[in-house]
Amino acid sequence: MSNEEKEIIAIYAQIIGSAISIIEIIVSILLLYNEKLEIKGEKTLFNAEQTQKISVFNRTFILVTAIIFLIINYALYKISKEQGENLKPYELQIAASYLTIIAAIITLYIVLNPTNEGQVADVENPII
Repeated sequence: MSNEEKEIIAIYAQIIGSAISIIEIIVSILLLYNEKLEIKGEKTLFNAEQTQKISVFNRTFILVTAIIFLIINYALYKISKEQGENLKPYELQIAASYLTIIAAIITLYIVLNPTNEGQVADVENPII
């Protein structure tokens, strides 16, 4: 497989990953909206147990997505290295991917170990 074909596959993977990220953000917004309804004493979209499960699933999915982006960035780094391109942008992108994975692990840990039952959305952040 040529480097051009590998790059095209990586771009398709980035498109799919970006679309998945949009879904993750929508889920985060729904959880935050649910928290707002709860604070106002109105009927919520999800009960506390559902909120916890959805949040854990979403955070796990975010971690997997971050790992996939790291893999894509590394693949693009290897392709660029073979082509003799400047590697600095790719190295920075890989470093950013590692930091994103660390952030995703921390937020998943927080959601898995809530200090106050039903307060999961308080730590929900649509952008890692």
